[in-house]
Amino acid sequence: MVHHARTHSNLPVRIREAFTLVELLVVIAIIGTLVGLLLPAVQSAREAGRRNSCTNNLNQLGKAVIAFDGQRQFIPGWRNAHPNKVAAASGAYPTVSWPIMLLPNLERRDVYRLWETSTNAGVPATVSPFISIFVCPTSPPDTQGQPTLSYAANIGSTDYGGSGSAMLPYTQYRGDGVMMDTVGNPASYISAARNNLDVISSGDGTSMTLLFSEKCGPLYSPQGSYDAIPQLINSNTRIINSMLTGVAYPTGGTTLPTAPVPGFGVFAQLADVKIINSLDADRAGYLGHPSSNHPGGCVATFCDGHTMFVKETIAPLVYTQLIASNSLYDTTSGTYKTNGAAIRANLVDAPGSSTVSRKTLSESDFQ
Repeated sequence: MVHHARTHSNLPVRIREAFTLVELLVVIAIIGTLVGLLLPAVQSAREAGRRNSCTNNLNQLGKAVIAFDGQRQFIPGWRNAHPNKVAAASGAYPTVSWPIMLLPNLERRDVYRLWETSTNAGVPATVSPFISIFVCPTSPPDTQGQPTLSYAANIGSTDYGGSGSAMLPYTQYRGDGVMMDTVGNPASYISAARNNLDVISSGDGTSMTLLFSEKCGPLYSPQGSYDAIPQLINSNTRIINSMLTGVAYPTGGTTLPTAPVPGFGVFAQLADVKIINSLDADRAGYLGHPSSNHPGGCVATFCDGHTMFVKETIAPLVYTQLIASNSLYDTTSGTYKTNGAAIRANLVDAPGSSTVSRKTLSESDFQ
């Protein structure tokens, strides 16, 4: 028996149709819209990741200071004796700033040894290496491999008081900022000073006193270096530490330092101005304030070790009080005796006001 295959020629044949031009354009438009929506989200996620890395860096720096204070019973200064005794005794480059002092507590004793053993005018013969914990990822170095520094320490206003005579040297205000000049300058009658966490805790408290902040915004070019030699400039009213060139300026803060410094603080009457991330290069003291390339503010560490994002809309009174480690008002003298003139001038209700105010801070004032 022969079987014949059945055919389906009587069934309709389906022909697959292609996309029309209109449909193709619609699909392209949808894809373009989705890409446009996703790219900002991707960029935002990348910035969030960089900011988290920056926060972690500053958190580690804060822990290093706490460990340093526990070991030595004082906080490193913005100016410290050189780790090498020969260099420290010389009159050339006898000092280093706080990043060098913290290297052993950041597990970089190998780099610290370069300074301990250096007799090359106090500066290591080899180039200091790039250390990522000193650099904010959102503000990469100008040149790769350099000892870039994106962060600064709270040095108050660097005001000091005294008559300037050999019998009565100028003294630093311990409540004016956190890091002091631990070396001093006998030739200029400037007394060395130290600060520690116990003193800060008995003042405004470690949780309400700034320790570190970013200082690497668009106005800072070139960026600072963690291995730069801090210079002492005596203008008889102020000490200023410059990372690249020493610049002195008077109490009014009308003359600006021309280079980034490893410290931030209050160096002029702030008025009601943008303090953090300011782009006004003509405003007095702008190089002395925190800055970053993060939108909306900068990352900062407090003396108790906690780190947060400080908003750039912070009020001058709040900013000044966070810098002063002891903003207690002395009712007997009618002044803030624990701080220098620049700090006291900003601890008021308004610029030029005679009414002094010590605001009870809330974290919502600055975050």
